[in-house]
Amino acid sequence: MLALAAVAGAAGLAAYAAAVAERLGGLLAVIGAAGVAVLAAALVLRLPTLVMPGLALLGAEYAVLFVVRGDTLDVRAPLYGAAFLVVAELAFAAIELRAGTAEAGLVPRRAAWLVGAAAAGVVVGLVVLAAAATPLDGGLGLEAVGIAAAVVLVAALGRAAVRSR
Repeated sequence: MLALAAVAGAAGLAAYAAAVAERLGGLLAVIGAAGVAVLAAALVLRLPTLVMPGLALLGAEYAVLFVVRGDTLDVRAPLYGAAFLVVAELAFAAIELRAGTAEAGLVPRRAAWLVGAAAAGVVVGLVVLAAAATPLDGGLGLEAVGIAAAVVLVAALGRAAVRSR
């Protein structure tokens, strides 16, 4: 069931990028279909090493969409990112759960975490999108503040990742 949901979500992501492309939609559809096929093969054959290449192809399709469109912003990017996260988690969960019996309560906890992470990703993505779309003429001082904030954010994320181990 999880594998089917992951493949269906991947197909939706692939279809989105191919459908909104103004040109070269066929090329995007081929890249996306290859990503879905690799992901499906990974899940059918129970090969976790194939999940990442399938996801990479889906990500490459989305990246090529920006090249084709020439846009710097996609207002649906936060939703795409959340859906991408859900697809990846479902794919890995499908492989993990086939390896044995899940501990009692694991599936509801994992589902709650996934919903929370996806929602948080949408919120953060919307904030970043709004900040990127806001025209600012702050000069060098504002750029320095932005760079310092980015460095602090990366350091905080790195520290949180180390603590979670």
